[in-house]
Amino acid sequence: MVDTQAEDDTPPPSRQVADTEPRTPASAAPDRIGRYEVLGTIGQGGMGIVVKAHDPQLVRTIAIKLVRPRKGRGSAGAEDRARLLREARALAALSHPNVVPVYDVGEHDDGLFVAMQFIEGANMRVWLDRERPPWRRVLGVFRAAGRGLAAAHAVGMVHRDFKPANVLVGDDGRVRVVDFGLARAGFDVDAGAAEGDTSVLGGVTQSGVLVGTPTYMAPEQFTGAVGDARADQYAFCVSMFEAFYGRLPFVADDLRSLVTLKRAGRMAEPPVPSPIPQDLHAVIVRGLSPDPAQRFGSMPDLLRELRRIGEAVEGTATAPVGPSRFTWMIVVAILGLAAIAVAIATCTA
Repeated sequence: MVDTQAEDDTPPPSRQVADTEPRTPASAAPDRIGRYEVLGTIGQGGMGIVVKAHDPQLVRTIAIKLVRPRKGRGSAGAEDRARLLREARALAALSHPNVVPVYDVGEHDDGLFVAMQFIEGANMRVWLDRERPPWRRVLGVFRAAGRGLAAAHAVGMVHRDFKPANVLVGDDGRVRVVDFGLARAGFDVDAGAAEGDTSVLGGVTQSGVLVGTPTYMAPEQFTGAVGDARADQYAFCVSMFEAFYGRLPFVADDLRSLVTLKRAGRMAEPPVPSPIPQDLHAVIVRGLSPDPAQRFGSMPDLLRELRRIGEAVEGTATAPVGPSRFTWMIVVAILGLAAIAVAIATCTA
């Protein structure tokens, strides 16, 4: 069963408007997308732009991701569009507190748009950089994001591009995952700028285009394999390693070297000393196994381990380690009274 309980250790409210990409001038956005009135640009990336918009029909503010198709795709481009529409509509049918709700999907000019809930807050990367939260609070955010992934996996959906920038930490304290399925839709992806040169792979991908963000991608995705729930698990653990240790588990000067490290499982050593429990590190290491079969059987399995670790830490932090100061004061008082009683008895004997 998917763990759907509310997270106790979610972060306090923040005041930054949610974004998933660096901010860009509002001129990058059209005036209207379908019936929606564009209010301004939130961000821009390889896939397109994200805008803040007004829905005059339902009188609410929303966020819209306008996705640009790759050029020169011909019939494959039409298949890409159809796939994105199917996945966005499936996501619109998914209702979970840790997944950003999708309200509408459609076509605009030569691209597609996905209209979703507008979240006041910040993405996880911004939140981590700004708040510098203790690892227990970071664990709470990942547990919540993991529940969103697990809920999507339960209905057959896979994210395929999980990373801190695709997790929103809202002012309401809720953690939400965004951008499900868009990376696989065959559209341009935010591949981390210089990381997007697929030529170093020797053309091993089926379409010649790298799907996902290389830093967070599972090794099997570099061979053109369709990423499944275990690939999401891998990206989730890359993100945890980065968040807990302040560094990436795999660092290389070029994409070929990065793939080699991932396939060999040669990850960076965590900093020493580290406050991260060994059990938590072991969970991350297992999730980063080059062989998908060696990872956890499912996201719920991984989440159960994270919950166990979180509860164990909370129990250690709250459990008494010995008699309290108040208890010792009572003991001393009783011993003092006993001594006085003995003295009085001796004097009157």
